[in-house]
This record gives sequence, C-alpha cells and structure tokens, in this order.
Amino acid sequence: MTTILFCTEEEAMPDIEIGDAVLIGVDDLCELPRQIASLVADDEKELVLALHGDRLQLGALQAAARRLGFDPLSLGLLDLRSVAEGDGLLRALAATRARLSRVPGSHPEQVKLLPPDRSTRRGLFSIGTPTYVAAPAIEHEICVAGDGCRVCVSGCPAGALSWDGGAVTNDKTSCVACGICVTSCPTGAVINPIVTPDAIEAEISAAIGYGSDPIGIRYRCQEATIGFEHGWHQVEVPCTGMLTVGWLLAPLVLGAKEVDAVPCSAGGCSLNNGDRLMATMDDASTVLHEFGLDATASPYIEPRPDLMNASELFGHGSTIGAIRLLSADAPEARASLQAADVGTVTIDSDVCTACEMCANVCPTDALQSGLEDECVIIDFDPRSCVACGQCVLACPEIESNAITMTRSFDLVDWASGRREIRREATPSCEVCGQPIAPAAMLSRIESILGKDDGGTLALIGRRCVNCRGR
Repeated sequence: MTTILFCTEEEAMPDIEIGDAVLIGVDDLCELPRQIASLVADDEKELVLALHGDRLQLGALQAAARRLGFDPLSLGLLDLRSVAEGDGLLRALAATRARLSRVPGSHPEQVKLLPPDRSTRRGLFSIGTPTYVAAPAIEHEICVAGDGCRVCVSGCPAGALSWDGGAVTNDKTSCVACGICVTSCPTGAVINPIVTPDAIEAEISAAIGYGSDPIGIRYRCQEATIGFEHGWHQVEVPCTGMLTVGWLLAPLVLGAKEVDAVPCSAGGCSLNNGDRLMATMDDASTVLHEFGLDATASPYIEPRPDLMNASELFGHGSTIGAIRLLSADAPEARASLQAADVGTVTIDSDVCTACEMCANVCPTDALQSGLEDECVIIDFDPRSCVACGQCVLACPEIESNAITMTRSFDLVDWASGRREIRREATPSCEVCGQPIAPAAMLSRIESILGKDDGGTLALIGRRCVNCRGR
C-alpha cells in the first residue's frame, strides 16, 4: 500500500485515483511537514508527497519520515511546480510511485548530512534540521580498481574520489552527488541509491504507458526550477551532466515521442556540466541520424524483447545496448562520436611490445590476452568497449601511440565479434621450456640496454626468470 500526501495550500484536492494508493490532501504540508506523523499508518511501506519545492522544508520532512520508520532517501517527492494539471498530474504521480517501488533503499555509506539552510530569514532564526542527501558508494566486489581502473576518479568534477592501493574511496564532504561517477563506471560498481537503472526505467515506462497520447521525456537536474509544459514528463536526476547517449536513446526505445534534457545553466543548477551534456546530446543525434532516424521527428523505435531490460537501457554499457536495439534497421551503420561510451581500440604492431597491460586493466574484458602456439595473442570485442581509455593509460609505450582508442562504432565490425588485433611470438626457455617474453619486448629491452650489456641480453633471451640463476 502507498500513501500519497498532497499539499493543498495552492491547489484544491484533485478528484483522482491512483490504483490502490490512498490519496490525502494536507493544507500547508510543505512548511509544516511534521503533520505526516498523524496521517501515515505505522505499517505503511511507501510514501509519496506532492509538494511545492520552493517552500518545502526538506530536512524537517525527512526527520518526520524517519521517525515513522521510512528511509529519508526513499521518499517519493513530486514537485507540483513541474507538473501540468489533469492527466499531467496523474501521469506524474503514477511515474513517481513506479520509481519509488524500485528504489532499493540507502545504507549509511550512501548518505551525507547537509547542515540547516541559513540563507533565508526563516532559516536564520530557527534551529533548523539537517538534510539527508544521497552520496554514491562503491561496491568493491565488482569494482576493478584493483586492476588499475580510475575512470570514476578522473571523471569526478569535485575531486571527491581517490584511488589508493587498488581501491576507490569517496570523500562525502567534497562529493556534490552529480552522478557522473555512477554512469561513467564501466562495471556499474558506483551506486547512488535513488538513481538506479531499475528506478529510472520504471519511472519513464510508467510515464510513457499512462494514457494513450504520446509524450516526451525531459531530464532535469534536481536543483533546476523548471515550469511544466504540456505533453512532457520531467525526470529528475542529480545533474544532467550524468546522462549518457544510452540514457537519451532509452526513452525512445520505450515509446516516448521525443527526448530532451535541460542544461545546468538553463535550469539553475550550480554544477555547470552543460558542456558535457551538449556533447552527449550531439552524439545521440548523430547515432539517430546514422540509423535514418530524425531526432526532431520523434521516431518510435520498435523494442526488441530480448534486450528490453533495465541493465541494457540504463545500466553500464547502456549506449552499446541502445545501438544494438537500433542495429536491425541499419546493419552497416557506423559513426565517429565525441563523448559517447562506445569505442574502438587499435594496436600498432610496430611499436607494441605485447606486454598485455592493456588487457590486464580492461574493466569490461573487451580486450583479452593469452598464450597460444608459442605466441602472445591480444584480441578485442568492440561490442564490450565503453571507451574508458584505461588501456591507453596503462600502456608502457603510450608516448609512441602503441595503442589508440577512438569513440566510434561500426556495426560491420561488431557483427564479426571478437577478433585478434595483435600476435607476437614468444621464445621458450632453453632450460625449462616455459615462455620467456614476447620477442618484441626483448627487442625493446635490447634497445634500452644497448650493446654494452650483450651478456645480459643473451641471458634474458635464452632463459626465463626462474632459470636465469642456474
């Protein structure tokens, strides 16, 4: 059962029904949130609140909800300023409830407290209540920082994430909870409890599925103050800078007539990730164009049931999933992009020493290596590459461009699947017969040591590490 509390200070209580939810009108709920203690049953599981964001006392509301046993970050909050009356309100309430049903709940490491707001006259002369804010946390079981991955660290605009000894930590004091680390993590190891793939997919699906008229989906930052517009449903995210090409294409796959996102500068958000968003939106338009779809014409994309799940549409690798959904219409499509999380890796055999570092650090196993027929073989699957660039950063021959990564996709290349991109012979030890090192690596060592160390070179080239003392 879900209780929906509706602030009636400016609007009359709407005569509506939302499934089996209990709808209660409350006067002045925004500024006196402690009223919920007498309105919500002790055994209630979900709580949705339709409020006015400009007057909301969020800290007091969260404190009151927590006393009732609710997770303060697992409340369904709908800002009435961004919702049209009538069907728009019904759609927004249904979508908010759907999203709330898929929010997993927060853990202590995913929560930070903000001090009371003293910027207003009310706040200056009151004790005030701290506000709970979601902060991303790392699931170390699936994090590949131990292999050298630093994608989230390098992408954090606040410098809150750090890599130390093979593990990533988040300084919640510095974290601005923009969500960029969540969508840039190549393995899905960074979790924001209120912005999960399941929750976002549930909200958008519910909004699109309500009623018979097609609607658009507009992403907006949580700090943005944007009025409503008929025919659109607004999806709140921490910052629109976190959006990926996959997140922009996914609503079209689900049946939206069009998709939009509000840049930080236009919405009042202070995080200033507008340039990042613009590059992502340009890439999404490029992808649609390559598949013969005009982004402004609101194409409906026929979904493929075998790929219709939240992990494909909004999880890590969502852009790859979206392109795969589109591929049936243009199997030979290809495009160069500027910010999208899809990539193509190439190796220059004249420079590469076949050290395998690129494969060792690849977080998605797009690059893999192994020994076969006395050769080191490195192969690549473009369908798994998320353009993180870790392979390039780890390459000892980075200054010689031994390995390069471009943000692009080629469906003809994808259709061929995993393919070999480097092969190098590996001499065997004269004592034990085990492989010594790739021949290209031995040549590189020779170029570094020079002719004066001929004896050392001869030994290195004939025996493995374990047998050189014999």
